[in-house]
Amino acid sequence: MNFDPNILITISLAFISGMLPALVWLLFWTHEDRKNPEPKSMLALAFIGGMVAVFISLFLEKYLYGLGLEKLFSSSIFGQILPWFQKIASQTNIQIDRVLLVVIFAPFIEEISKFIIAYILVLRSKDDDEPLDPMIYMITTALGFAAIENMLFLVNPFENHDIISTIFTGNMRFVGAMLLHTVSSAIIAMFMSFHFFDSKFKKFSFIIFGIICSVAMHSIFNFLMIGNQGASTTIALELIWITVIIVLLAFEKIKKIREEKIDLCV
Repeated sequence: MNFDPNILITISLAFISGMLPALVWLLFWTHEDRKNPEPKSMLALAFIGGMVAVFISLFLEKYLYGLGLEKLFSSSIFGQILPWFQKIASQTNIQIDRVLLVVIFAPFIEEISKFIIAYILVLRSKDDDEPLDPMIYMITTALGFAAIENMLFLVNPFENHDIISTIFTGNMRFVGAMLLHTVSSAIIAMFMSFHFFDSKFKKFSFIIFGIICSVAMHSIFNFLMIGNQGASTTIALELIWITVIIVLLAFEKIKKIREEKIDLCV
């Protein structure tokens, strides 16, 4: 069996093209924590953890997809709204199982995977010691996830030497999906950060609420992007940018939480 060097070149180009935008966004978000930066080793661990979470998510999504998502969905408590998804599948000419995967199952699996990886690797560490830290670590994990996901989307255009498609796909991933993963993880982190000094039960309750909001955000974005319809795509991107603004405002508020806590103690 002969080794094709073009495969290695394609994967390398896709990896670099997927990684660079993620690193640009990482520099942007970590700049928000420049006064008390996290250890680079912990940021690297969170980023790599996010990369690993992609393959965990893909495995679970492929496994469930193989079981038949329409069948699984119809047997659940949400079976009554299945006709609505069947109508969407018919209108967009997309297989019903794929619609269910993109809108329901993938958002849940991916957001849970990112959170669990971040929690295991960095959120329990001694370096997670101030309110802003969960935001930084969750966003870093999300960017690692997005980097590998971007790479997987770019392999095919690079392999086909389709430069226009590669540029378009890269730009759309940079603006859309990469920001989606960032803000959806940031939503969970916001609830963690705002309740950083609260009781374990209260923190746990808000983490669950944050995960629900995160999955809902992800699902709505994916739903609007189905079929790449112009108006829906525009609304999806506007929703993401509005959420980015909310996250940036949250950063500024969270920065003051520790100062307020110290003042109260004094």
